[in-house]
Amino acid sequence: MKLIIAIKNTLQTLLQPWLNAFNQAVELPLRRYDLDWLRVLAFGLLIFYHTGMLYSESWGFHFKSQYLSSNIENAMLLLSPWRMGLIWFISGVALRFIIARFSLSMFLITRSVKILQPLLVGIWFIVPIQLYAQMSQEAGLAMSFWQFYLQFFDLTNPLFNQYQAGIWPHVDVNHLWYLRSLWQFTLLLVLVLPLLHHATARAIIMRLCERSLVIVFIVLLLPLCILKLSWPSDTFRYPMGALFLLYGYLLAWQPAFYSKLLRHWQALLVVFILGYLVVVLGYHMIWQNPAVSQWQITSMDMLYTAQRLLGVLLMLALAQRFLNHDHPKLALLNSAVFPFYLLHQSVIIGLAFYISELQLGGFLEPLLILSLTFIICWLVFIAARRIDLLSPFLGIKVTGKYKAWQIKAGFCCGLILVSPLIFRLV
Repeated sequence: MKLIIAIKNTLQTLLQPWLNAFNQAVELPLRRYDLDWLRVLAFGLLIFYHTGMLYSESWGFHFKSQYLSSNIENAMLLLSPWRMGLIWFISGVALRFIIARFSLSMFLITRSVKILQPLLVGIWFIVPIQLYAQMSQEAGLAMSFWQFYLQFFDLTNPLFNQYQAGIWPHVDVNHLWYLRSLWQFTLLLVLVLPLLHHATARAIIMRLCERSLVIVFIVLLLPLCILKLSWPSDTFRYPMGALFLLYGYLLAWQPAFYSKLLRHWQALLVVFILGYLVVVLGYHMIWQNPAVSQWQITSMDMLYTAQRLLGVLLMLALAQRFLNHDHPKLALLNSAVFPFYLLHQSVIIGLAFYISELQLGGFLEPLLILSLTFIICWLVFIAARRIDLLSPFLGIKVTGKYKAWQIKAGFCCGLILVSPLIFRLV
C-alpha cells in the first residue's frame, strides 16, 4: 500500500507542470462569436475550393472533370494561401479554451475519441468513393462501386497494388488528413505545455502583442519562411499547420493582438488585395514558367508564404469587424461543420463521377455539384443529429441527456474502438 502511494505521489510530482496547465481555476474569456462564424465560413469555403479542384487545369486532384480551365486557378489563388492556416489557427484557439476546462486525463481521452472516431468512420466508409472514382478515371476500373467496395476491405488485394499509400494499405485519409494531423499535433502541444505556460513565455507573448502590427506580422512570418525554405514542398502543409495551431493557442487570450487587427482591418484588406494580384501574376510568370531561375521561385515562395499569414490576419480582423455577434442559427451551423467536413469531398467527387456522364457543360455541372453537395451534407447532418448512437461517428454532439456513468462508458467504448488507429498514428 505504501508503495502504491509512493508511486502515485511521484507521478503527481512529475506530471505537475502539465496538470497546472489543465482545468485552470480562472474565469475564461467570453465566447468568441467571430471565431464561431469564421469556423463555419472557413469549412464552408472548402466545398467551393474542392469543387474548383475538379476543374483546375494544372492542379492535381483525385478526380477531374472534362471541363478544365486555367482561369479557375486565378480565383482559387484568392483562397489557397490562407484557407488551411485559418482553420489551424481557429483549432489552436479552441484547444486553449478546452484545455482550461478539462483535466489532463479527460482531455486526452475525449479529444482522442472525438477526433479519431469520425476519422475511423471516414477512412473506411466515406473516403472509398474517392478512390473508386480516381481508379476508374486513371486505371479504367471496370466494376461497380459496390463490387469495388467489397474488395476494399481486403488489405492484400492486388487490385490496389498501385494505390498503397494510407494509414493501412490503400486505406487513405485523403481530405481527412486534417483530423489525423490535428490529433497528432494535439499530443505534441500537450508535451510542450509546461513551456508554453511558463511565466517567461507568457510575458514574451504579451510584450509582442503590445508592439506594432508590423512587428507582430514579421515575428509570426519568420518561422513560416524558415520552414518553407527548409521543408519539402509536398509535405509543407504539416509543419505549417502545426505552426498556425501553435499561433492560435498562444494568441487565443491576447486582447491586444485582436484589437490591433480590428483597428487596422482596412489596411490589411488593401495589402491583401495587392498581395493577391502579385501572387496571380507570379503564378503565371514564375511558377508556370520552367525557364525561370531559382531565386525567382524562392522569392515567389516567400511572397506566397507572407500571403498565407496576411490572409489569416485579415480574416480574423474582418470577423471581428462584421461577425462578432450571436445568431439563433449559429450553434446549429457550428454543429454542422464536422459532418460537412467529413462528407463534402467524397460527395463532390461522387457527384462529379456520375454527373460527368450527362455532359452538362462547364457552368451547369459545377453549379449542380455545389448545390447537391450542400443539400446532401445537410440532409445527412439533420438525420444523424436525431440519432444519438450515430451522432458521435460524424462528430456531432449528442443531444440526449445521459447519466455520468453512461457518458464515461461511451467514451471507454470509443477509446477501445479507435485504439487500432491510435497505434497506427503514434
